Amino acid sequence: METKTKIDISWITLAKVILAVFLIWFLWAIRDILVLFFIVLVIVAALGPLVDRMSKYIPRVLSVILLALIFFAVLTAIGFLIIPPVVHQLQLLAINLPEILSKLGPFFQSVQNSITNYQDTLFNASSQIGKLGSGIYTTTVGFVSGIVAIGTILVLTFYMLLEQESLKKFLHQTFPLAQKEKIFEIAKKIGGKMGGWLRGQFLLMLVIGILDGIALGILGIPYALTLAVWGGLTEVIPYIGPWLGLVPAFLVALTVSPFKGLLVLIAFVVIQQLESQFLTPRVMGKAVGLSPVIIILALLIGAKLMGLLGVIVAVPAAAAVAVIISEWQEIRKMLAS
Repeated sequence: METKTKIDISWITLAKVILAVFLIWFLWAIRDILVLFFIVLVIVAALGPLVDRMSKYIPRVLSVILLALIFFAVLTAIGFLIIPPVVHQLQLLAINLPEILSKLGPFFQSVQNSITNYQDTLFNASSQIGKLGSGIYTTTVGFVSGIVAIGTILVLTFYMLLEQESLKKFLHQTFPLAQKEKIFEIAKKIGGKMGGWLRGQFLLMLVIGILDGIALGILGIPYALTLAVWGGLTEVIPYIGPWLGLVPAFLVALTVSPFKGLLVLIAFVVIQQLESQFLTPRVMGKAVGLSPVIIILALLIGAKLMGLLGVIVAVPAAAAVAVIISEWQEIRKMLAS
């Protein structure tokens, strides 16, 4: 005899399911805002300890204002001193690409069939970077929305740094939970991981970019500034990054002479050893504590989901998830109680 199974779903259960679906939809609908706020949290986590130290000697508001002035000074220097020559060098590289590839010999003969594609890519890159530098005077919708996003991040970061202690007190009073100390301890660990990664990664990218630029400049390699910027940017990828930074510089150096190519190879290997043996252990330490494989996967997933914005938040998000996983037993106990 066939047995029939009766499924009884209460209205409360159905309401919970509908609420969960609505919450997921709502979070997805405001994902851009959540990403912006997450970026603010990462920046606050990175700058918070510095503001706390400065506040011992000067008022907190002056500490935050001083950091803001330094930030805008650096941004202005990048916009007027670095971006224009990088754009110019990219354009020259695009124009001279056929000659460069022809000098590299038979190995690149097959590549020469698609030179136009590479040239278009370089011209587009220089155009986009040029817009980044001079776009402050444009009025396109995309630019305005970008300015609004950046402005929102800066304003929220400013006020959260300024009112950090007040926010902590407010949150302590808001959570009438017996486990709130544990919650704040986990939040502190997450903030420490995210802030430590951002501080360390920015410093590493800056140092490697400067060292690459000095080496290429001394050796007289064409497009030294662009190649150095590329070397600094690729530093965000563990292990693989330094070699990705080397390849374009090595190939361009080969077009000057095989000896220059060898010297660039030696210089980059020395810089890479300096980075791996001395800089990274001291600068990053246990800032994130993630496997390089996890970091690379996080970067790939972030790039796939949200492009450049996803790459920016990928590693801090992975660090936050790692802390949650490591504290999962405690979190389960809190949720069950």
